[in-house]
Amino acid sequence: MKKFTKLELFWAILIFITLFNTFLGEQFESTALVSIIVALTVMYKGITVIDHFMELKHANRNLRWLMRMYLIVFPSLIIATVFF
Repeated sequence: MKKFTKLELFWAILIFITLFNTFLGEQFESTALVSIIVALTVMYKGITVIDHFMELKHANRNLRWLMRMYLIVFPSLIIATVFF
């Protein structure tokens, strides 16, 4: 049996999180809670894609920082709008 590589493991985790978010959107009535959970998972998924699939983990520190800030700021704004 073939062992999974680290990249394949991250890919499987991203698929699982996407399916989990779809399940949340279909089953739960609380839009605030679902919005917060989806925004947090979008942050995690984005940072994972930046580090492992775009291979920015070893790139210029400023470029990596800008990409991470983009994926932290916008989901944070989505979470903030849930409370207004």
